Amino acid sequence: MKKPQPLIKIALQLYTVRSAGDLAARLALAREAGYVWVESEALHSLPAEAFVATLQASGMGLASMHVEMSDLGQRLPEILHALQALGCQQLVMPWLDEGERPADRAGWLALAAQLEQYAQVLASKGIALAYHNHAFEFERLADGRTALETLFEAAPSLRWQPDVAWVARAGEDPAAWLSRHAARLQSVHVKDLAPDGHGEPAEQGWATLGEGRLPWGQWLPGLAARLQTFIVEHDHPSQPARTARVGLRYLSERLH
Repeated sequence: MKKPQPLIKIALQLYTVRSAGDLAARLALAREAGYVWVESEALHSLPAEAFVATLQASGMGLASMHVEMSDLGQRLPEILHALQALGCQQLVMPWLDEGERPADRAGWLALAAQLEQYAQVLASKGIALAYHNHAFEFERLADGRTALETLFEAAPSLRWQPDVAWVARAGEDPAAWLSRHAARLQSVHVKDLAPDGHGEPAEQGWATLGEGRLPWGQWLPGLAARLQTFIVEHDHPSQPARTARVGLRYLSERLH
């Protein structure tokens, strides 16, 4: 008997369509674009029960949730309640404000210890914690290693949600990083970079998926062998609804 294939989840990061309004409006736009899965920005400033009720009323599934360090520290019980109510097993720490970013190796090791502790607590509840990169994590520390390498080595339970476009924007080789940390991958943010010297100024160097310069066609087969969760995102879309639709179509044609 042929082994059933794992379910591929193509989700929309709701930050992409933030101009639509509140959580319910963003979910409506995602649904109209054809999505059945989303990734949220924590609880979208709602109480946990209201967040859960809004998701359930929309008919959308929660594939993953972004939660910053402050909310991990202050709202973890609420967040756990929402994740468990919605059957979501993926949590991601997505961002450090400039004031939160470690200045040296000791600082990154301290952050790693915090994240490792959260990862172990969450694992006991059946939830995996990942780190989402931008560009600053690829800066070299005094010992010549990147901040991201330092973080990963000191937090063995922490998974990774690569934002591949930010890896490229940092001047690194995404394929090398994806290969080196393949066993740590949890999900992936799939977005594109505008061709050099082109693109809309308002989009700040980003592009709608498949209309930029990143070779996603080369990367997706290897990622699909490792992952089930692919998340469409654009940091500054000039046409959010179109960007959402095109991104879903691009991935659906290559992953299903």
